[in-house]
Amino acid sequence: MPLDSSLLGGLRCFEVAARLLSFTKAAADLSLTQGAVSQHIRHLEDRLGYPLFTRQHRSLALTQKGATLFECTRNAFLSIETTINHLGRSNAPLQINCSPSFALQWLMPRLVEFHRLHADIPVRVKAEFQTLDRQAMLADDIDVAIRFDPGQYETIRAIPILDEYLLPVATPQYLAEHREFAAGRSLKGIELLHDFSPWDGAPEFIEWRTWLETARPEWLGAVAGPQFNLASLAISAALSHQGVAAARTALVYEELEHGRLINIFSRLVPAPARYMLLTEREDDARVAAFSNWLMYECNRFSDARAKLLL
Repeated sequence: MPLDSSLLGGLRCFEVAARLLSFTKAAADLSLTQGAVSQHIRHLEDRLGYPLFTRQHRSLALTQKGATLFECTRNAFLSIETTINHLGRSNAPLQINCSPSFALQWLMPRLVEFHRLHADIPVRVKAEFQTLDRQAMLADDIDVAIRFDPGQYETIRAIPILDEYLLPVATPQYLAEHREFAAGRSLKGIELLHDFSPWDGAPEFIEWRTWLETARPEWLGAVAGPQFNLASLAISAALSHQGVAAARTALVYEELEHGRLINIFSRLVPAPARYMLLTEREDDARVAAFSNWLMYECNRFSDARAKLLL
């Protein structure tokens, strides 16, 4: 079946009507009359030889074949629109979508070097941690994303860039005031500080539980404590002498190096997640430049971390 202008026009009408499940709304979206949309859909169904919608009283529902065709057309039209917009903005900033705490504690201090090396590539960093797939990246025009999670990605290219480790950290002042804990003898009077969302959908207390199960299983019964929606907030609470955070090395390296926080037990436990680089545009020269730079910086950090902590 040739993809002539009539078929393509019908498919476009179908995609909008299927997305909105309304001929009336589709007509408004496409600047057509409702009758024109209905005619396009009817001609498309006649040409295909099977119905795409089940017409119900004041509502529409997709047939099984309609649902399959909608998934295909939605991806196709979104990809076309995104590519056209992207190609038309050759000087547009590189859109980087990054886990908030990693962006704040690790990426931002290093971006000055990327700017120095690639002054011709402007960047725009957006801090988010929702789960991404190909559809979401195309819809939000994301060039590259950095996520800390244990997930497996099937629809987008995902490259592991940095393994992570967990360790309890607190200020010297807090440890001086809680000597029994600092000596590893008691959790009495200790506030355990939690990032309750290290990744989208993470189990409650997952980072403290991971560390305790390996290093201090006898303390698991006292795992509760103040919870924050960002690791950076839990670390800030620890820096304010409010308790002990189960921290990721990438987020507290500078504080450990300068003695603002202490690696209390010198025991690092592998985290249940790692940092991943996600992209749908590896053939984009800007994406390639950023990806190569990021991998280099991650390798440098990994070497420095090994000397300081491992």
